[in-house]
Amino acid sequence: TFRDLQDDGTEIDLEDDLNLGGDNGNYYYIALEHGVPVLPNIKISRAELDESAPSELSRNITFDDITFPATANVNSSMDLSHTDFTFYYEVLDNWLNLDLGLTARQFDGGFEVRGSDGITTVTASIDMEFTVPLVYAKAQIDLPLTGLYVGTDINWIGYGGSSFHDVWARIGYVFGFGLGIEAGYRQLKLDVDDIDDLEANVTVDGNYLAATFHF
Repeated sequence: TFRDLQDDGTEIDLEDDLNLGGDNGNYYYIALEHGVPVLPNIKISRAELDESAPSELSRNITFDDITFPATANVNSSMDLSHTDFTFYYEVLDNWLNLDLGLTARQFDGGFEVRGSDGITTVTASIDMEFTVPLVYAKAQIDLPLTGLYVGTDINWIGYGGSSFHDVWARIGYVFGFGLGIEAGYRQLKLDVDDIDDLEANVTVDGNYLAATFHF
């Protein structure tokens, strides 16, 4: 759900009201690990999490101080795309791998609703363009002599009633020449409690399938 407290407190359900499921996206990353103990390793990743959909409102909703009446046809979009810069150290590096560090996540999306307010065609929008620091942890178990592995990644921060987490759980297989396949589950949850007159509770989750290459 998404709520803009600058208005009348109307709560907007992204799926039920605006037909946004939030289950599509693409993810790319590259990680550089080196042998210098003092310097952290670095991982740069990009997630494209955007979706748009038309819908017919079943009730009045207020978004960014604009009220859209019931039965209005609107086009809505949600964009939670972001770029991560992760700096981490390998605490354990054998059959059990443990990485710890920090992530700077740069969001460059937002929410938009376009339609008629009963008089003219208008567009209401709220930007999500900011950078948030996150605690980063990655744990992975390599099953000996098999090429199989299982693991999880966690990015998290919490402050003053607000929190954000991004959790991955995965299983994969690496072939002898470095190419691999991976399947798993991801949940991204943003819970904002009255920051700059904004209150939001947004969850995007789903399964994924990926190709990997280790060199």
